[in-house]
Amino acid sequence: MKKADKVIFSLLVVVAVLSTLVLLSQYLGLTGTTVKNSTDKKVDGELVQLGFYRFEAPRTLPDTPLENLQGEGVTLTNRHQQWQLVNFGYMFCPDICPVNLRLMAAVKTAWDADYPDNPLAITNITFDPARDTPEQLSPYLEHHHPDFYGLTGELDNIRALARQLNVVFIHEKPDEYGNYFVSHSDSIALINPDGLFAGLFKGPYEQERIKRVLEIITGV
Repeated sequence: MKKADKVIFSLLVVVAVLSTLVLLSQYLGLTGTTVKNSTDKKVDGELVQLGFYRFEAPRTLPDTPLENLQGEGVTLTNRHQQWQLVNFGYMFCPDICPVNLRLMAAVKTAWDADYPDNPLAITNITFDPARDTPEQLSPYLEHHHPDFYGLTGELDNIRALARQLNVVFIHEKPDEYGNYFVSHSDSIALINPDGLFAGLFKGPYEQERIKRVLEIITGV
């Protein structure tokens, strides 16, 4: 990665970290105008310990144009009436992306087994639409879990939505063969059944912690 790219990516990561710190300060009652009762503060404290940051009020997301793997125009908020975990990644990622996919598969399998009347939706959005074509991405996601939902689209649209979900990424300079990596931050967004951004998970992730957060948030 060029020095200038490193600086830009570092600044983007700092912004994402600062956003998370602002969320944390709100939960601890250090900022904001809403006064939470002791029960709310206790629940939020437990959620933070589990690695989840809940917004005081779920956030409306823009209707950013994307495409599903059948080539149909969709938006992230099209998938209403289900709780939805949103994970970003790309197929050529050498480390965290496949790990997160295996984690999401384990979370969904365990959750759906315990709560079959409230199945969990998992949405995976590619950082790399040029190489992650629908023809390649579809079997790749299905290999991890048959019910994974994949999204792609224009790179600028994906970048805009990623920022809304507190995720940043940058494509590094290709090598002489055209190969390149995508440097990126790592968080998993939770979207409620109304299509609103309810909060986000920050790593390191653990299957049981994510499942416990979902139990608290959904009230199952």
